[in-house]
Amino acid sequence: MIINNIKMLQKKLADIRISDSSQSEEEIKVLLDLAEILNKTNPYEACNLAEQALLIAQEHEVDITIARCYKIQGISYSYRGEYDKALDYTLKALAIYEDTNDKIELSITLNAIGNIYGKSKDQDNALKYYLRSLALSEKVGDIKGIAKTNNNLGNIYQDQKNFEKALGFTERSLQSFTELGDDLGIATSCNNIGIILENQGDLAAAKKQFKKAYEIFNQIEYKSGLAASCNNLGELLTIQGKFKQAKRYLDQALKAAKEVDAKYREICAYENLSNLYKEMGDFSGALEYYRKYNDLSHKVFSDESSRNMIQLQIRFETERKKKEAAIYKLKNIELQNEISERIHFEEELRKHQDQLEELINERTIKLKNSYNKLERGFQGTIELFSKITELKDPYTSGHQVRVAKLASVIAREMELPEEKIEAIHVASLVHDIGKINVPQEILSKPGILSSLEMKMIQIHPQAGYNILSEINFPWPIAEIVREHHEHIDGSGYPQGLKGNDISIEARIICVADVIEAMSFHRPYRAVLGLKEAVQEITDNEDILYDKDVVRACKKVICEKGFSFN
Repeated sequence: MIINNIKMLQKKLADIRISDSSQSEEEIKVLLDLAEILNKTNPYEACNLAEQALLIAQEHEVDITIARCYKIQGISYSYRGEYDKALDYTLKALAIYEDTNDKIELSITLNAIGNIYGKSKDQDNALKYYLRSLALSEKVGDIKGIAKTNNNLGNIYQDQKNFEKALGFTERSLQSFTELGDDLGIATSCNNIGIILENQGDLAAAKKQFKKAYEIFNQIEYKSGLAASCNNLGELLTIQGKFKQAKRYLDQALKAAKEVDAKYREICAYENLSNLYKEMGDFSGALEYYRKYNDLSHKVFSDESSRNMIQLQIRFETERKKKEAAIYKLKNIELQNEISERIHFEEELRKHQDQLEELINERTIKLKNSYNKLERGFQGTIELFSKITELKDPYTSGHQVRVAKLASVIAREMELPEEKIEAIHVASLVHDIGKINVPQEILSKPGILSSLEMKMIQIHPQAGYNILSEINFPWPIAEIVREHHEHIDGSGYPQGLKGNDISIEARIICVADVIEAMSFHRPYRAVLGLKEAVQEITDNEDILYDKDVVRACKKVICEKGFSFN
């Protein structure tokens, strides 16, 4: 419906502009109607359209039309986060409406000013203008004005955690929008009521309101509202453990937000999806969406901070130029006052810059801490697997950690991508997890193993694969573990793979495993030493072991002095 209205107005504007007859009043009306619709989805284009309308209106000197241009421009700047400009334009509109005594437009403008103060976190001024707007709307019987202002008052009290008052105003807003048959207003009120009820702990009632909002937003094709209601439903369903339904709504929220470039809705969807996957036990999915949430949050926050700093600097430079032009006309005492004011303004600018930098640093630290917490949980799981193996085979205590250390160094020497190095490190820490399926008396047997006992030992790579394939790692850990005893000539086990059919990660772990095993004591033999281990991989280079891996291993040991200690 909204998209159709935009297309209709765009066509009407094009028809007016190609017409020979003068239709300036009609052109202004269409420009402003189109700007009002675009305000929430494309405030930059809305502001441009209002500016065009203002230029035409100023030529004809029609105060009421000029006031509407100012009002819409103010609302556009508000959606863009440029609150100083937004306030400047809406106050100009307010002055004109007060002169003309247009009570309905006066009420609408008071409400718009309340919105600007609300968005800039000045709740006291927001309440003051909202209450003035509500009193005026009630006086003239403007039901639409009453509905919008009650909804805004509900939002303010919700921010103040006064949920009882918030619910009262928002329910009155819903009643008025229902009386008007305003679908967008009804959906917005339902969504807000749902948030309040969720905060009060009534999840069932909140879900009903979110569903109602979702159905209306979907019907009228209002994507930003659809993204909001889907996010709310997805978050609530995650809490209730209904993961499939939650995933469906959150995917829809992400799609709708991207379609209208609603960055904050998109950020919310990524955060909710990360929490959903975490609750489902899918650490890989949780990490993926958390990274997207982290990246987009940082970008949006940095962009906003940069834009605010640029606006302050432009404002400062403008004021500075004005002062420099007038400074020669001032007397000595006035000159001192002016200089003092300028110094004060510069101090305020520096203070604001310091506050912005501190806020960015705090936000960055919080994001890093959340990410590190998730990573530590994942690392703890891997370390637990490693310790389980050592409990079964105490004679190889520390073996997997030492293999991980050498394998990672070899991979870096070979200049593999960081993602593969990370996979090698994790796979090394759990490469012998399959030994929990091998009897302990075989693992700790001091003598030579029989052929049957050797076959039982050789099941551990496949057993490790069977255990690890049930876990959704970000890398092919299970496959690497299964291949770590395969040999270049095909004599390895359990699959008898040859050459490049064996993953590079497994080829590296194979060499690191041999070096570590020969360098430390085993129940069935004494320590052979690092020198003997290097000779073993040299003698069997390109036979059992990958030649590039062997060369890299020898370099880090013989030339760069690698040590397990």
